[in-house]
Amino acid sequence: MDRSRPILVFLAAGVQGDAVVRAALARGLKVRALVRDRARAAARLPAPSVELVEGDLGDASSLAAASTGIDHAVLQVPIGSTETMTTQAGKALTAFKAGGIVSFVLKLNSASRPAPCEEPSFVANHMIEEAARASGIPFAIVRPTMYLDNLLKPSALAEIAKDGVFAPPIPASQRIAWTSADDCAEAALTLLERGAMGGDHRIAGPDSLTGDELAVRVSAGLDRTIRYSGQPLDEFEAEVETAMGSGVGRRVASKFRYFTNYPDESKSILAQPFTPQIGLEHFRPCDVESWVRAHRNAFEPTKKNANSV
Repeated sequence: MDRSRPILVFLAAGVQGDAVVRAALARGLKVRALVRDRARAAARLPAPSVELVEGDLGDASSLAAASTGIDHAVLQVPIGSTETMTTQAGKALTAFKAGGIVSFVLKLNSASRPAPCEEPSFVANHMIEEAARASGIPFAIVRPTMYLDNLLKPSALAEIAKDGVFAPPIPASQRIAWTSADDCAEAALTLLERGAMGGDHRIAGPDSLTGDELAVRVSAGLDRTIRYSGQPLDEFEAEVETAMGSGVGRRVASKFRYFTNYPDESKSILAQPFTPQIGLEHFRPCDVESWVRAHRNAFEPTKKNANSV
């Protein structure tokens, strides 16, 4: 890699993009961070080695400008309709070709399945992969099992603080080799630095855990007891629908319904621990307890000012 030239990071102001930015900076790399709002992102990404550029995944001209003078990128599109996801990825790939990007890592949200498939995001992932191959630009894929970062969502933190419960829409019997945004970012940057393109890398944790086993590891990391309680899917969908608008709950819940309806698929997508792969031979994912301890401050309830009423 030419370390004098920045890497382009998509969705840089979000949890996953922010993890990629931090992993790049830790390696001494420069970063061009693609964000929707430069002023808002500046508070989260203040490092002098981060060049903030405004852009929209639906705006081809902004993507072309962001891709100019770049050799490498980490591409991710947000979960949406199949049409939206594939259109956004297509515009990014067109910008990559026009800008002369040498290689990129494609971060997908989960599995890829060709149509017909009941889970739209899986179909979109498959179509995005096909478009990436058709572009002719060398790339590698990084895809997670399930993110531990779900523990840090405001609603999850509130439940953990108030009731000592983590309640995702996944039954406790489902085994998951939980990973993190940090580990996926580390994998992506390792592949870019090594020039290890061509692989499809499923990033998982070192242990396959039931919900109750996860709760034991989280409890050990926090030094207090946390319980696991799988939230009914209908209840989860209704909550998301109320919070985020009509149709969003159904779309977000769709992946979890797929896991419930296809247990063998769930096992292959979620349950298997990480195994070394070409390009990531020395990659060692973080275990749950260590991850929780590293993020322990986020779990502490906000202390009110002693003088407040």
